[in-house]
Amino acid sequence: MLSNEHRFLRYLIYGICLIALISSSACFHSASDSPSMFDATIKNADDVDQLKQVEKQLTITPEKAALHPDYQVINNIAVPYVPEYRIGPGDVLEIVYHLKYEKTPEEYRLEVQDKISINLPFYPQYSSSTLIRSDGKISAPLIGDMAAESKTPMELAADLTREYKKYLKEPAVTISLEAFNVKVDELKKAITTAARGQSKIAPVTPDGRISFPLIGGMQVQGFTVAQVEKAINESYAKQVRNLNITLILLEIHHPKLYVLGEVEKPGAYDIASVPNVLNALTLSGGFKKSGELEEIAVFRNEGLERPIAFKVDIKTALKTGIALTNIKLKPGDIIYVPKTRLDERNDTIEKIFTKGIYAILPFTTSFGVSYNLNQYQYQP
Repeated sequence: MLSNEHRFLRYLIYGICLIALISSSACFHSASDSPSMFDATIKNADDVDQLKQVEKQLTITPEKAALHPDYQVINNIAVPYVPEYRIGPGDVLEIVYHLKYEKTPEEYRLEVQDKISINLPFYPQYSSSTLIRSDGKISAPLIGDMAAESKTPMELAADLTREYKKYLKEPAVTISLEAFNVKVDELKKAITTAARGQSKIAPVTPDGRISFPLIGGMQVQGFTVAQVEKAINESYAKQVRNLNITLILLEIHHPKLYVLGEVEKPGAYDIASVPNVLNALTLSGGFKKSGELEEIAVFRNEGLERPIAFKVDIKTALKTGIALTNIKLKPGDIIYVPKTRLDERNDTIEKIFTKGIYAILPFTTSFGVSYNLNQYQYQP
């Protein structure tokens, strides 16, 4: 004879199983009643032609592209708009240096570390050889310090002649260059170690910076390749004349996003490979039968004041033809596919049998429940 406690447990089991069956039936019923929209149904050759006509009508032309935010017109051809890539930590850049040796109409201007000779033919005792210091000045006999950096040799000679006339009659100063383009020589030494000649291979550091010969470190994270190339050329123009650089993006280390929950291969994926939610689910091996496709959760914190979360109904979108490409993913996004309510109940039932009731009644269970109450006789 069953005790009151055993009767209660048996009714509890029946009730849980009944709820699970009703929920399962409701899910199948709602799925069969959901609307479906298709542009064509392929059964014969005429249907294929119909599909081609639909595609032709929907083809993005240059005229349509002007009104379509996801397209742009290049050389009178409508092409999908792809945002320009922005450099990030881990990316590897190559800076190729182009030194110009051709003749230019501009006169050479003296630079720091240039070595010059000051010649006074009628007063050789005042002739000297000197280096342009870091402050841009030189030291000349009899007259002392004088600014020299950024002047042409003729301009410096005229300045020295004017000063020497205060002490000498007809000084007639001339300037000769002994060593010049010193920064170019330093740059050559810094870049000749590269395997491909005058270039430098440089990875972007975790803090988003990169170092260059002569001009030092520069922040590059978040900028496009064209923007960084322009900034480098502008910085070098202040240091070295007749130099131009070309920036090449050798390696791209894309930021990651994460797919978790009821998918076949949960893990981290490159953001460039999965621009939308549907692609993320596909690369993760697809969802399991236990996945709740109507309530996929996306968690986001990139560039926001606080984290946000939103749901995506993949099931309805696939059945009604709603495009998911407009749900763009961002670096660091977490996509979580939860279990269906029925599977959650099954897990709960299993835990009850394996961890709870099994200790009281002689039940045996795996995922489906089997039990034996034949040894008891029910009496109300």
